[in-house]
Amino acid sequence: MEFRRRQNMAYATLQAFASMETVGIVTEDGIELCHWLGVADRRILRLAPELKSVLLDIEAWRTMILEPYKWLGPGIYMVGAFIGDGRVVGVMEGRQPMVRVLSSKPDALGRSFGHDTE
Repeated sequence: MEFRRRQNMAYATLQAFASMETVGIVTEDGIELCHWLGVADRRILRLAPELKSVLLDIEAWRTMILEPYKWLGPGIYMVGAFIGDGRVVGVMEGRQPMVRVLSSKPDALGRSFGHDTE
């Protein structure tokens, strides 16, 4: 499983395992950088009530290397669990990342909602 996040003008790839690479948490003030600890199923993460739900700056994901990426559209964010001490884990629902849809404009990651036609 791979996840993509924009890093400057290129995309960085995160794997499903802990790599301690940089990943962003979407906040009201922008993007806060943390360390990636891979992914875990939400049923497991519910057993640790001290975790805080956050939104990640992940823009795409795929399960197998030969599959195309599934891009998250504007206002759609992957859910993460903040563990503390600058570490975060991605939350999975089975074989798919858990996502949250926010209708706020503009998109926190700069993705376009398209043009209004009048």
